[in-house]
Amino acid sequence: MGDTSERHGRGTSESPAGTQAVGRALAVLRLFIEAEGDVQITEITQRLGLTPGTAHRVVGALAAEGFLVRNPATDGYYLGSTAILLGQAAQRTLGADRAMPLLKQLNAETNESVNLVVRDGDESVVVMRVQSTLPLRFEQHPGARFPLYSTASGKAMMSRAGDTEAYVRSLPARLPAVTPHTVSTPRQLTGELERTRARGYSIDNEENVEGVRCIGAPVLDAHGHAHAAVVVQVPAVRLPDTRIEELAPRLIEVAGQVAQVVPSDRTMRSAHRRAEPGR
Repeated sequence: MGDTSERHGRGTSESPAGTQAVGRALAVLRLFIEAEGDVQITEITQRLGLTPGTAHRVVGALAAEGFLVRNPATDGYYLGSTAILLGQAAQRTLGADRAMPLLKQLNAETNESVNLVVRDGDESVVVMRVQSTLPLRFEQHPGARFPLYSTASGKAMMSRAGDTEAYVRSLPARLPAVTPHTVSTPRQLTGELERTRARGYSIDNEENVEGVRCIGAPVLDAHGHAHAAVVVQVPAVRLPDTRIEELAPRLIEVAGQVAQVVPSDRTMRSAHRRAEPGR
């Protein structure tokens, strides 16, 4: 597989010096967000299209700064202390450390999984999660990504986004079906967003994962826009419509509390853009 310079093109003369190298390093670090264990050099080369030599140089530079650590037993790499400290600093800056107790309280009250989700372009990204302790639950992890249109988090955020109309216009006439229950057209989605805005919470009726229903409430910034959402995720057998109505007021309350502890000028806001490794 070719180097990313071949896949994405070399930086133009207008690109700042070192942009490609920075992009590659960030792309490597992103692989560790969803990693279940150590990440091998071969996986990095395959997933990012880097040559082995380039992958070794990037990983070596990250390891030298403490972002990655080599495991001699597996010859793979895992996140190091610098990455941990950076993540902790980001949580403090965004107020996530103050939001977690609120998520834990909602989890304790409902005994269901609770997520804090942010928007990244056309996707919802789970950034914090408190897992249900019940035997029947849907396993998920921070870093998981899903389309906005098929999720309770996405519909909650887009019901109060500043670019809702532009987002809906950008969608294809037929939306890719994540499950047989996914909304299939932009018109159907618009109706969902209107209902969400009116009642203050969204519903994912097995639209993203069969057998799982979710309800979500937007986390609003000072301008009344949402870049984040709090979601309760429940196996469908435990979430009939009557329980949704019971849980919704408390969910909306917690989303409001999260908004209060997160700085109003940075409500988990994403740049809505993902860097490409070769740029």
